[in-house]
Amino acid sequence: MGQRIASLLIAAVSLTVPGTSVAQDRLGDSLPEGALQRLGTTRMRSGVSDLCYLPDGRGVFAVGGRIEIWDLAEGRLQTQHQVSKGSIASVVVSKEGTALLIADNSGSVHDWDVESKETRHSWSTKQSGLCRAHFSPDEKRVLTTGAGPPTLKEWDLATGRELVAITGTMHSFREGIYGPDGKTAIVDGANGSGPLLAHYDLSDGKLLKEWLNDYYTHERSLELSSDRKRLLVGSRHKATEWLLDEYKLLGTFTGHHGHAVVSVAYCKDPNQMLTGSRDGSIRRWNRPEGEVLLRWCPHARHVTHMAVSPDGKWVLSYGNGMVAETSLETGEPRIRWDRHDEAVQAVAFLPDGQHVVSGSSDGTLRVWNTATGECLRSITGANLGAYAVAVSPDGSKAAAGCKDGVLREFDLTNGALLRELKSHLGFVRSVAYVRDGARLLSSADDGTIRVWVPDKIEPIAVLQGHRGGVLAIAVSKEGDRLLSGGRDGTVRLWDLREAKLMAILEGHLSWVGAVAFSGDGRHALSTGHDSRVVRWDLANGQIVTQMTHDRNTYALASGVNGDRAYSAGDNCGVTCWDISSGKLLKELKGHDRPVRSLSLSPDGKTIVTASDDTTLLVWDVPE
Repeated sequence: MGQRIASLLIAAVSLTVPGTSVAQDRLGDSLPEGALQRLGTTRMRSGVSDLCYLPDGRGVFAVGGRIEIWDLAEGRLQTQHQVSKGSIASVVVSKEGTALLIADNSGSVHDWDVESKETRHSWSTKQSGLCRAHFSPDEKRVLTTGAGPPTLKEWDLATGRELVAITGTMHSFREGIYGPDGKTAIVDGANGSGPLLAHYDLSDGKLLKEWLNDYYTHERSLELSSDRKRLLVGSRHKATEWLLDEYKLLGTFTGHHGHAVVSVAYCKDPNQMLTGSRDGSIRRWNRPEGEVLLRWCPHARHVTHMAVSPDGKWVLSYGNGMVAETSLETGEPRIRWDRHDEAVQAVAFLPDGQHVVSGSSDGTLRVWNTATGECLRSITGANLGAYAVAVSPDGSKAAAGCKDGVLREFDLTNGALLRELKSHLGFVRSVAYVRDGARLLSSADDGTIRVWVPDKIEPIAVLQGHRGGVLAIAVSKEGDRLLSGGRDGTVRLWDLREAKLMAILEGHLSWVGAVAFSGDGRHALSTGHDSRVVRWDLANGQIVTQMTHDRNTYALASGVNGDRAYSAGDNCGVTCWDISSGKLLKELKGHDRPVRSLSLSPDGKTIVTASDDTTLLVWDVPE
């Protein structure tokens, strides 16, 4: 065991930036204080409001009020610069790649020099809900779009002088672009059941045409072809292409399974185009024939932004909190990261204390080396997502509680599915092995706890009593008692040998999301949506100690000696408590989003947290 701790310390020290005390993960990214390793990565994962390519193939991301420039071939952030105090709404690159035109939600436009990395000048448009800023074809003027009231304005780029202002008739505008000759503007928006596209003359503000009656358009739903003669539009569940001279419909691109077309893009090949859908998929089309050439799913949900690389080989896309660059030829990612694609919902240590299994809403389990951060195995088949995991006492199997109501058991040596247990109704929220390895327990939204044995596909016992879903279970070391916590706000103590209820512990003010036995087995710990960690005396059912968080908690573990408790949740880290006094000892923070699960190593020296930010962090437990 000492060798394992030494290996963790060596890993942390070996990944320290020269001349500093900041530890790094296996990819060279800095770790938060107290963390030993990161499992997965947050690279190219953030709230991106827009993206584009530079002519040399690097990617530009707008994140909050800053611009990030990425080497996409290596997946490495090269530089970042704060441009706006507000959030950036859009970023467009000039033809030569020397300037970025940036619009922010405060209503300002910034002309940013790529080489000097400085803003050349800025001005306020005084447009509410500024959505977009575009260069004119000659890059001497700028078109800006305000959402509500719906406005289009044109500006002289060199001086920021307003040239024309147009107020539209739609409920709101989304995106405005220059027309074919640069003297008109096309805008899309939301308009109830009325026309969603409008064409304006910029010389006098005259409305030239309104058309396309549909429900709505989306984030990046307009694009002109390279010859500036055709317009591609995404709307409720289709894309349409128009010949602008005649407002003639050239093609309709459907088959998105009822999902909205959130973004569109033309390929370098003029006969091909892309649609990005709400289901997370991208389709590459033969444009003249209306035929899908390839469909792939780089995202779990809405593909809100797409850009085709200058060489025409890649598409840069954003959806569900992640930027992806995938091949237009195959749909395969340029870099295949070892990480979960969605929130990590659960984590459990293997008995060796050197590896953990994580479960994610992306439908996979992953086995990780906690010292090196390496993903040793990815296991598929946790349909609709794994929301709970447990490891068998011998470390050979993992059980996953899945969103489809099925409890699945996998072989950890090869990832094979061993069995499916299907009698639950609703999410399986918690799973646990009894120490003897002969029994497996699960709880679910159907309000039951079920006890399973290896040679039966039906449970040998069903424990009922909670009013609502059972969100958490924990088995005592001896395997004779069970704790459960539920949506009814109660903690319940069960006799596992007799499959009988022993006690109901009442005192929580909301859902109980996590429970644990104390190290001595005489006390129980529980936490949940009332932001408290409660210590119970199991002899009389009374509350002994209460520890108060400032936010909701979802995960809990008891120290091996029974004198510490570790909780996590919306605080995005771990809170360490002295459970006798209720005193807060230390907070370890480092995740970007809430922590859904945590696991304490068998020796009590290490904690692993699983987060909505799609990563796990390995922490050195504070003394």
